[in-house]
Amino acid sequence: MNNKLPNETYGFRFHSSKELHLPICHLFAVGHDRITHNDYRWHGQERGDGPLLLFQYTLAGQGVLELNGETLLATAQHAFLVEIPSDHCYYYVPEQDQQGWQFMFLLVRPHTIMPLWNEITELMGRLPKLPPDSAPIVKLTQLFVAAQQGQITDPFTASSYVYSFFMSLRQFADSHSVPAAMPAAIAKAVQWIDLNYANMIGQEQLAELVGLSKYHFLRSFSKYVGLTPNEYVNRKRIEQSLELLLSTDQSLEHIARSVGFSNASYYIRKFRKLIGQTPATFRSNKHQLAYKRLFFD
Repeated sequence: MNNKLPNETYGFRFHSSKELHLPICHLFAVGHDRITHNDYRWHGQERGDGPLLLFQYTLAGQGVLELNGETLLATAQHAFLVEIPSDHCYYYVPEQDQQGWQFMFLLVRPHTIMPLWNEITELMGRLPKLPPDSAPIVKLTQLFVAAQQGQITDPFTASSYVYSFFMSLRQFADSHSVPAAMPAAIAKAVQWIDLNYANMIGQEQLAELVGLSKYHFLRSFSKYVGLTPNEYVNRKRIEQSLELLLSTDQSLEHIARSVGFSNASYYIRKFRKLIGQTPATFRSNKHQLAYKRLFFD
């Protein structure tokens, strides 16, 4: 679909008679182009249209990006992300590629989007690879087509397209970043809890079981799991209690003890904190969905 797009650029300079107090994402330009000549060259320190953030995605061919003293090739399915102004230069070299450099690009003002941009570049780097059918590239194509068809007529519509693209890119960055490998000892601890949540041993005993000191175990568990061992145990117990609440008529006291809580009152407090309602309310709701599993933040 991208190969059929016209080589056009659309710019946006919306001005409102009323001062906007909303976090608007300012769209500056979106375009699709195919370069075949060597006079295409942009210097990040020489442009006069900044401050801007540039996302440029190669569809075919290749270009050259000089960034912070490195010379990189922007080949097909790779994007580059740079700030304007900054120490970079990108250009096309016909001798290296006869078919031309075909790409899409997006320019936005940094004021609102900068925190999201920083997270994306930290996770993905400055020259990430994205498949052409990935959600961010689909969103970028939709933005370009909307501009081509004259559908972006106000700053609010423009902002929604920009925000949707960057949120999609942020989600892609998160799902494609390489997580730190969980140490075998912590993986063993998680597996032990998953099997023995109803009959939990103390944290010091669990640390000994996986061969770590208590301090190192607690610190590593929180780092790699995102929760303390006690928090993870309680979430596991609450999660297991959901099925019992919806599929049996067992008392709350019985359910609490069967999943490992000492009594019903403590179970109710933890349940309400995590789910936002009491177990009794959760069970009695006539419109309750038949959850197979609940996901917690």
